[in-house]
Amino acid sequence: MRRQKPRFKRIIGIFGIFSIFVLIACSAKAPPPPPQPEAPGGPIHIKKLLVIPFQNMTGVYGENTTVQCRLCGNVFTTGKVEKGAEEMLGDHVASLLKHRKDLEFIPENQAEGVLSTILSGETVKLPERELMAKVGFSLDADAVLAGKVYRFSERDGTGFSAKSPASVAFELDLIRVSDGRVIWNGHFDETQKSLFENLFQWNTFWQRKGMWITAEQLATEGLNRIFETFPVQ
Repeated sequence: MRRQKPRFKRIIGIFGIFSIFVLIACSAKAPPPPPQPEAPGGPIHIKKLLVIPFQNMTGVYGENTTVQCRLCGNVFTTGKVEKGAEEMLGDHVASLLKHRKDLEFIPENQAEGVLSTILSGETVKLPERELMAKVGFSLDADAVLAGKVYRFSERDGTGFSAKSPASVAFELDLIRVSDGRVIWNGHFDETQKSLFENLFQWNTFWQRKGMWITAEQLATEGLNRIFETFPVQ
């Protein structure tokens, strides 16, 4: 796994604090059902996009905890998140989006100062999606793409023999700044299984050449898959 850059660590630290504020703000009473992502009738045209670094949700809730995303309603079980997982996921998201020439990206370091300012005020009481929209608005973005990682556990063994397989769970939410609405969600949650454990996945088994893949390979598969439905053009 690649070594994290110092600036990225600072950004992840700020978003870790953000996660804790969200957890505290929502723990006093049961939250209302989260808004479901809109089903777009066609491509969503966005000129400026802020991509926020992935948040490590295991760092907030601990391992082996069932967590419901407050943005989209999906349910995940947290687990170990390997060091550098957030950066790896963020880098691959950037690589998937970089070919979109008509889409302007706002650098992550610009969000760092804005989020620090917002978290220092009373706006921490706002729902998570409204906080995200406020950050995007402050940077003149049309939308915010926010990711969360719940598990990123490496396989124990080799490609030919593994005591335990790779296990990855993450999601991405696209939040429209104008109204704070979640307009798209992509999620992935898989623990690799052998062909005998799941005969219905024989096609995937052969695509992986019958090998036990790494957590990074599994995550890359997942990101490629969910971005097939990414609506922004």
